[in-house]
Formats: sequence, C-alpha cells, structure tokens
Amino acid sequence: MFEGLNQDMYSFFWEIAFNNELSFYEANKERYRSHVYEPLKELALTLTPAAQQIDAAFNVRPSTVVSRIRRDTRFSRDKTLFRDHAWLAFRRPGGMLSESLVVYAEFEREGYGYGMGMYGANPALMREIRPRLLARADEFLALVNAPAFKERYEVMGDAFKRPKIADAPEGLLPFLNRKGLSFCFSSPNQIKTLSPEIVDEIIEGFHLLQPVYRLMMGLE
Repeated sequence: MFEGLNQDMYSFFWEIAFNNELSFYEANKERYRSHVYEPLKELALTLTPAAQQIDAAFNVRPSTVVSRIRRDTRFSRDKTLFRDHAWLAFRRPGGMLSESLVVYAEFEREGYGYGMGMYGANPALMREIRPRLLARADEFLALVNAPAFKERYEVMGDAFKRPKIADAPEGLLPFLNRKGLSFCFSSPNQIKTLSPEIVDEIIEGFHLLQPVYRLMMGLE
C-alpha cells in the first residue's frame, strides 16, 4: 500500500548527483531500493487503474513504469552513470520512451510534477497527431482551454523557427507548429509527495488529461 514518498528519496537524489559513481551506488543500493524504488513501485500500482482508464493498452508492469536508476550511456555524450531523479511513465508497449505519448509523474531534487506528452521532438508522432487535431479542432481547443486544464498544465514542446502549418484555425496553430507536444504540471512543494494524499492530486490531473490523450491518439 502506498503511504507516501519519503524525504530520504530526495536526499538520495542530491547525494548521487554529487557522487555519481559506482562505488556510491553500491554502498547505497539497499537504501535506493527501500527509499526510492519500492515507494515508487507502490505509487505506480496505485495509479494504474487511473492510467488504464486513459488507455487500456498501457503497459502497467511496475518494472517498466518505474524509471531505472542506471543510465544507458552507449549512445549519449553524457556519460553520467546514474540518474538524480525518477519518474513513472505509462505508455503503450512496443516503442521506446522517446517514441511514445506518455502519461507520467516525475520526482526531482527540487520538486515533482506530472502530465502527458513526448520526450523531446517527435516528428513521426506529431505527423500522426496533427490530422486528428485538425479534424476535431473545436473539441480539442475546448479541452485544453478549459479553466481547470489551463490553470494546471503548461504547454511544452519546441516550436518551429518558421511555422510549417498555416491553414488551420488560429487557436490551433500553436499546438500544430511544434516539434513535440506536452502538457506539464510542476511544483517545488515536495512535502505534498510525502503523504498518500498526493495520489488524489495526480489522479485528478490524469482525469483532466484523459480526453486530450484519447483525442490525440484517435481513440474516440
């Protein structure tokens, strides 16, 4: 049962950021498992029903949902061994995180957040999504401009330097002319995550995202 995260998780993130080496991780492996991974796994299990309401095809195995502490540095210029943050990512199986539209919650050294979107630029996925937004422009704009949605989520995603799409409703253009599209909430108030009540906040946020995700994915 999820009882809230703990302050030592955030302490661990700070410490591994400044001691990012195998010896530190090995000396703190059990601490990581009990104070970071296990609470996040319980949170993932608790959030799973809400995630499945968004998309029944999500992979909900905790080992897949909870991010790994060890980074894959094979194809990265950044050779840092370990992450100093963690996330939960609900997405469909078969694609990499960078290829997917993800519903997520994240926990960092200085705060937490949740939302839905793409990990950076995603040309292939945006090509699939743009026609769906155009076909249901009024419905999409009503969802993302609803006061409760706008108050909670910030629109993210790098815009094209030169807009590529002009023939669309004016209100839709800022969403279409992006390399990727995300809706993100973030807060520095880590204390809220130390209580099981954080589940209610995240689930409420997921419910706001549900019709937007399903429209973008062409599910209804």
